Amino acid sequence: MKQLYSAFFLASRQLKTRWKQSLLSVLSVAVGVMILTTALSLTNGFENDMIHKILGTTPHISLKPGTTEYLSNYATLQTQLLRESKIDHAFPVMRQQALVSNPLNTTGAMVLGIPPESAAGGLQRFLKQGSWQIEGQPSVVVGSALANKLQLFLKDELQLITPTGSTTFYVSGIFHSGLYDLDARMVVSPLDQVQAVFQTEDGVNEIFVQLKDVFQAPELAAQIQTEYPTLYIRTWMESNRNLLSAMALEKKVIFLVILFIIVVAMMGIANTQIMIVMEKTPDIAILRAMGAKRRQISQIFLCQGIMIGGIGVALGAALGVGLSLYLSYFPVSIPGDVYDLDHLPVHMELFDFVSVAAATLVICILASFFPARRASRAEPMSVFRRHI
Repeated sequence: MKQLYSAFFLASRQLKTRWKQSLLSVLSVAVGVMILTTALSLTNGFENDMIHKILGTTPHISLKPGTTEYLSNYATLQTQLLRESKIDHAFPVMRQQALVSNPLNTTGAMVLGIPPESAAGGLQRFLKQGSWQIEGQPSVVVGSALANKLQLFLKDELQLITPTGSTTFYVSGIFHSGLYDLDARMVVSPLDQVQAVFQTEDGVNEIFVQLKDVFQAPELAAQIQTEYPTLYIRTWMESNRNLLSAMALEKKVIFLVILFIIVVAMMGIANTQIMIVMEKTPDIAILRAMGAKRRQISQIFLCQGIMIGGIGVALGAALGVGLSLYLSYFPVSIPGDVYDLDHLPVHMELFDFVSVAAATLVICILASFFPARRASRAEPMSVFRRHI
């Protein structure tokens, strides 16, 4: 312990002697840590925002007929599903493709027939204007992007064109999920009205299941599949596999790319320490002649790397937290039709800060290894001959 304390004392003296280079090394580490932690916080925020929107607008588990066009006796299936304690809600859905038209434009849309009480329960927070239906009239709720495209307002007429003909609906509401594909293509209408338009009588082609814990979806889906082998069952993770994989890959790439920036900063640390070794070679030789061991000499330079890395990591983490908080209170606006959100969300996670700190400290120690090894190999007699 005493030797370690002496190593840290001598290391701090050396860093103070070359304080300008030491300060530059510390700032290089701090800036790299700040950028990396802030980037990861932004990535986490984007990922959490997307998952929140996905879970709010798509089923946690979707049940579709595997061998027939429509689900038979879906009311019994719905009742049996609701007996499961893990399930929060289950309701029938009719999902069909159609054209929506008004005097200004015609475009394709996904028509979703949902019982009004289910829509009001699960999707209420996305309804920005109006209501889920107009009593006594065929009505639809359209996405905000689709409403902008067709210049639709509440109670405007909208033609729903299907293989069975054209039906006039009235716009009862406008929703905004934050997912551009849904907002630009989705049309929601009461289930009985969609069944009437597509002439499916009392048929439905899907059951939406919402869970109390969304991460139990794979386990519960496997259980339901065992009980109902003829059904086609997908979880929200399977339906959005590509998006979730892309976000996970994006986070890894950001971590590695910015970590390489920190590695470049570590080369500056190594350069500073090599300069110290070259400058202090006679002093190192004197210490060796006085009985200092190679291990003790190398400890001094390793301690310098630990001190630079530790101070840089602490400062960088503090700056990263400060910058992330600033972006939380003063978010950066971005085009919503491109990124499915109108600002950069921020979500800080302790694990990210710990992993960045650990990786940076390891790199700092590795950067100090070569100078420490070179200093420990100094032979007193050879040094004295060169300086006599």
